[in-house]
Amino acid sequence: MQRWIGGLACLWLMASAAAAGQVSIGFEGPGEGPAPIEMPEDGYRVVTRDMMISSPTKSGNGSDGPNEIESAMNTRGAVAILRDAPFVFVSLDWQTETGAPQVVVEGYLGEMLVARDRFVARGSHDAFTTHHAGALAGQIIDRLILYPQRDGSGMGALDRVILEDASELPETS
Repeated sequence: MQRWIGGLACLWLMASAAAAGQVSIGFEGPGEGPAPIEMPEDGYRVVTRDMMISSPTKSGNGSDGPNEIESAMNTRGAVAILRDAPFVFVSLDWQTETGAPQVVVEGYLGEMLVARDRFVARGSHDAFTTHHAGALAGQIIDRLILYPQRDGSGMGALDRVILEDASELPETS
């Protein structure tokens, strides 16, 4: 009986560990066209404003599956990634289409802005580059908001947003 209970406990711990860790948000659920206002992915809730999904039939060549997400032209599109449990932003893949576009990333815990990062895509067009968290590195958040640039000064597409479970909350004083 003890071996059976021990085996169940071991399976539960392994399942918990498998549920924890890194996930990659790749915007793979919807088809090409206007992004849905809200979509679930990997235990997170993705909320969009003025965003478009591109698939391989248009221009998508994402690094996490074939889709990518980008702002509608000449709008200040936004993607919010939320979860009830705290998490950490690790990195994102950002692609240059024209110019040297930037994406602003803000992390919040509750209503408080924890930190902001700004990444500029440079290099060959149609190639995604990975940008690792700077000011947001290791910061515990429950909401991540991304503002990708898409205007006459520069256009870029976003894919593979890597998030990680926050192992523990910091102690409050």
